[in-house]
Formats: sequence, C-alpha cells, structure tokens
Amino acid sequence: MSEMTLQSPLAPILGAGPRALQVDGHAVALGECPLMDMLNLRGNPQDAAFAVAVASVTGLELPLQANTATLGRGRTLLWLGPDEWMLQCELGQAAALEKALRAATAGQHVSIVEVGHGFTTLSVQGPGAGALLSRGCPLDLHARAFQTGQLAQTHIARANAIVLCRQTGTDYTLTVRRSFADYLFRWLSAAAGA
Repeated sequence: MSEMTLQSPLAPILGAGPRALQVDGHAVALGECPLMDMLNLRGNPQDAAFAVAVASVTGLELPLQANTATLGRGRTLLWLGPDEWMLQCELGQAAALEKALRAATAGQHVSIVEVGHGFTTLSVQGPGAGALLSRGCPLDLHARAFQTGQLAQTHIARANAIVLCRQTGTDYTLTVRRSFADYLFRWLSAAAGA
C-alpha cells in the first residue's frame, strides 16, 4: 500500500514557487498559502464569555466589525457574518484548537467545524497586486477604501472568494474553494498577460 501525501491544489503549477508577473509595469508575485487548517466558528458575539473563550484559545481578538479580520502570527480570524468567523491557522493546528475551543465554550450555544480541506488560499503580493485583482473583482481596492485588516466576500472572475487585505495596496489573500483554485490562478495569470 502506498503512503498518502497531502498536496495543495496548486502544487503542480507552483512547484518552483510563486509566479512572477507584471501588471501595468508593477511586479506581482502570485502564489499559494498551501495546506492551511481552517475552522468555521459560530457563536453569540454579544456573549462576553464567547469572545473571551475565543481570544484565550486562539490568541486573537474576535473581530466584531463587519468585513474585518484580526491578523496574528500564523493565525488569522476572519469576520464572515454577524455570528460567524473563520479561523485560519497553520497545518496541524485545527484538531487541538477545535478541542480547546470546545472546552472553553462548553455550555454555550456554539458551532465549531473544521473546513480547511475544502478551501485553499492564494497570495497576491507586490505593487501591482491591487491592479491585478481589479481586473476581475468589483471591489474598490484603492488604499483609501480597502485597508490592512479589511476583507470582503466577493467574486473574482466568477469565482467566489474571501479577499483579505494583509497590507494596504500590496498584499492580499484570496480564500477559495479548492475546486476553483486552478481556474482562478490561471485567470489571474492571463489577466496579467502571462
């Protein structure tokens, strides 16, 4: 019997690392944040015990403002709705975090579901990153409108995505269903003229 190996959806394309692109004379590195664990969290944001439990386990404050994220070292907590968040973390952390969150929220009305195997995250970095995304995304990605820590659930070239601004104007992540990763990567490459 052969051993099973985890492989990201873009591993065959990105074996040599991120793809270097040029958009309107500005550099862009198009890559992937492969094999991240992700947990979908649901709970009552008005319940201080829930927010404290999430912060104590994850080390991240629960983002309560719509379309924002809390960025941390190796972990990100994304606001998805009034009572819904996605915790993104390094591979291998989800099981322990889920167990700790369940213990910390015992007796509360919550939902904690591991969803990482259904998604992947692309990275779009460089001075031309916003211009590249703007070619297929209806959002205003200008620095005055979309800043560090802001996110939006939108589409890019017909692919649903969670777009997170990690650094105003130059660093974005796109969390998409695994089945759209290849399509979106190729579309973004073509949009840059590659």
